[in-house]
Order: sequence, then structure tokens, then C-alpha cells
Amino acid sequence: METNKNITGPVFGLLTLIFTFIAIASWIFQVRLAFWICLLFALVSLAIFSRLHFSEVIDFFISRQARYGANVALSIVGVIGIAIFVNAIVVQRFDKRVDITINKLYTLSEQTRKILKSVDKDIRVIAFLGQNVPAQNQQRIRDILALYQRETRFVTVSYADPYIDQSLTNKYNIRVEGTIVFESDTRHEKVTIIEEQKFTSSILKLIRDESKKIYFLVGHEEHEIEDFNDSGYSGIRTELENQNYAPLSLSLLTEPDIPADCEVLVIAGPKATLTRHELDVVSEYLGRNGKLLLMLDPSLTSAADVNIGLVRLMKKWGIKIGNDLVIDETSFVPLYGPSAPVPGFELHEITRSMRDLVVFLRARSVTPIVDSGVNLSVKSFAKTIGGAQDSWGERERGSDGTFSRELVYTPGVDTPPPVSIAVAVEQKVDNNSQDEASGSPTRIVVFGDSDFASNAALREANRDLFLSTINWLTLEDDLIAIRPIDLQKQALRQMRVQDTRLVQITSVFLIPLIVFIAGTIVWWQRRKGENA
Repeated sequence: METNKNITGPVFGLLTLIFTFIAIASWIFQVRLAFWICLLFALVSLAIFSRLHFSEVIDFFISRQARYGANVALSIVGVIGIAIFVNAIVVQRFDKRVDITINKLYTLSEQTRKILKSVDKDIRVIAFLGQNVPAQNQQRIRDILALYQRETRFVTVSYADPYIDQSLTNKYNIRVEGTIVFESDTRHEKVTIIEEQKFTSSILKLIRDESKKIYFLVGHEEHEIEDFNDSGYSGIRTELENQNYAPLSLSLLTEPDIPADCEVLVIAGPKATLTRHELDVVSEYLGRNGKLLLMLDPSLTSAADVNIGLVRLMKKWGIKIGNDLVIDETSFVPLYGPSAPVPGFELHEITRSMRDLVVFLRARSVTPIVDSGVNLSVKSFAKTIGGAQDSWGERERGSDGTFSRELVYTPGVDTPPPVSIAVAVEQKVDNNSQDEASGSPTRIVVFGDSDFASNAALREANRDLFLSTINWLTLEDDLIAIRPIDLQKQALRQMRVQDTRLVQITSVFLIPLIVFIAGTIVWWQRRKGENA
């Protein structure tokens, strides 16, 4: 009977260890059913082992080794308690942290800290983090927002799932997962790029009391911000007001000059010719570091261009505006045909945050002039996608001045592909010039279409493109200069699925198994020595 006890007891002890190990592994891998089954078997095995070796178990708990083990356990608990006390009382009281990362990932810039110290009203931050946002991006968003919240008591941060919190998603018109909303009073800003510079710029917009004025030229049948019809710009007016801009109408037929507080002059699709006085005023405005958004539609009914004066003015700034009609048979709106192109975006600050493509109902070509001058930076940021024979700028017209219904690319006559539809110009600042001491350069953006921002076409992507353009013109996209942190340089190689499984198996199974086997061998060798 004693022999069976000596054999059966260790077996149940071994089964207890095995079932306990499997239960722990099941809990780690979230296999709840296997965890409870193995835990039950482990408890039953432990009970049988304790019953068979009851006296040995009692002797173990009253032995000298048990007392030593209890003392060590109490010492560990005491050290942990002291650490908790120090962290909760001392560290929290003095609120000090040390960022030892190379790129200072957990430290806000001095510019941001100065701005946050000046915040005197509540700013609510809502991060819409869905399941499609990468875990690394989610963690980075949480880390940065925690720093903002830690710096000032006026910033409160909350998180929402765009698929679950539908009321918030609809309220802020969220279309992209990972969008962060900064809100104060009745105004809010949305950011889709994970950068401290973008976050701080949004807060700076919200705490500023003044509104930058955007003047829309009127008097030539342009799109007007007071017009609520399909061709009007009342929707653009609302969006600008939500961004803390002040959109106003301006007539140079009654005003002698462009107001000094004009941040951007918008000329949206004039259908009548500007007078020589108006052209001179616009030219002088650009000469003193002005900002211009020009949107010219193609002339569909006549070969004569009513906007020839603006076309010639833009040529002086390195922009060639064609008297043509852009055709793209590769990417277009089926309802309107190839004359309604959907261009692709080039790399530029304006298009940096664009997620969707924009539809241009009728467009003319807007192309950078190669030799535009050493002090001008002229870049195209929207071009047709189609290649040779698929996209071009149609220039051939019939005797009545209209374009032919059978549109065919004619080399040497038509504008060759890819056809540029939007161009941005920036005059490089001369730091030695007293007139430009403020560091604000002349900026111009020209679109070959004005209907894309009308009420009838103002969808999400079109609105974002227009607002991004205004932000770039007013230098609002980068209100402060903060060097972005390149996480790619510090990121380790992305682990593949098989790599992850290998690490899990090694850490959860292999290493504990090796320790268990080594312990079993030592125990067996000592047992043999005692029996000898």
C-alpha cells in the first residue's frame, strides 16, 4: 500500500503541474473553456496529492524552508508596497517624468507648451479610433493626447468608436477612421494626420479670437457666398465660418483697392471680363505678398476667352492657363462623360491629407511654366490619370466656337497628357528684403474649374480640397514650426504571423518546459541519492 502511495502521489503532483501550466497558457491565449477545464483538473489532482501526502504537506508548511520562503514573500510584498507608496504619494505629488527616448517621443515641443499655457477655455478632444486604425497609430495618438492633457487642465480627451458611437460620428461628419476632433464652444477642427504640429495648430485656431477675412470677388457673375442655389457658394461660406474664417464679398467696381485685412482673395468662375483697373489692383495686391485663389472655367460656347486678362496676369507668375477642355477617358464621371475628369493628386501640402478623389465637372488645363523664374516655386498638384490617347486638353473647335462632339486627341494641337488641372505658386521669401521681413510669401492657387466647390457638388472630398487650399494660402496648415518625428527610423521590422507564433510558443511553452524538465531531472537525481 505504501509503495502504491509513493508512486501514485508523484503522478498526481505531476498532473497538477501539467494542468496548471495548460490552464495558464489557455488564459493567456484567451481560450476560456480550456482554462476552466484544466483548472478543475488541476484542483482535483492537487486535492488527491494532498490527501495521499497529507503529513508531508503539513511538514512542509511548518518546516524551516517554508518559514524562509514566507519571510522572503513578506519581504517582496513589503518592497512592492513601499514602491506603490512612493509612486502614489511622492511621484504624483511632484509630477515629474523623464523621457529617455532618442527622438523624445514623450515630450512636447517648447512651442506647444507655451501655447498650452495660454489656453484659458475648455477644449474637448475626441479621437475616433476604429478597428481599422493600426495599433501603433492608436497608441501614438493616445500617447500624444495624454501629454496635452497632462500639460493643461483645460484639455479633456475622450475616445469613440466611429461604428458604435453613431451620434458623435454623424455630429462631426466623420468619414475617416483615426480622425481627431478638437472642439471649443461652437467651433471645431478635424485632424487626420498624427503630428504634434497639426494638433497644436488646431488648438491655436480655436483659442484665437480674431477671424481671418476671406474676400470673394463679385460683379462678374462669379459664384457668390450669399447664393443658396446649386451654383452658389453658400456651403463654402458655412465651412469657412466653421474654420473660424470670415468670408466676405468684395466688389472692385465700387472699392478702390483690396482691403488691408484681406488674407485671401477668391475669384470663383467669373463669366464677364475684369476691367483694367481691377486687374491692376489684383496685380498690385499680389506684389505686396497677397494670397489669391483663382478658379477659371473653360469657355464652352466661344473661342474667345472672357478671362484673358487673368490668364495673362497668371502667366507672369509662372502659370499657363489653356483655352481648352480637359478630357480623360480613363478616370471620369460616367454621368457626365470623359469631359468630367477625376484627376489624381500629386505630392503637395494641399493634398497631403486628401483621402478621396475630387470630381471636376468641366475643366481647362492649368500648367506650370518650366522657366518661371528663380524666385518662384510652381507646382502642379492635380493631373489627369489617363496616358497617351486617353487624356488631353481639347483645343479644336467648330465654326461656332464650340467643341466638337467627337473628341479625338490631335498631337501637336491639343494639350498633351497628363493634363494638369491645378497649380500652386509660392514666391520664395528674400530674407534680406525689408518688404518681406514678415516672412509671408506671395501664394497663388489656380484651378481649371470652379463648379467643384458649388453647392450642388460640395461633397466631402471637394470640401476638404477647398479648405486645404485656403489653409495653405493663409499659412494655416502650419501655424507653428515643429519638426515631425519619423517613427519609421526607430521602428523594428514588422513581425510576420509565423514570427509572432514562434515568440508565443517559445515564451509560453518552450522556456517553461525546459525549466520544468531541468527541475524534474534534479529532483530525480536527488531522490536516487537519498534512496541509495
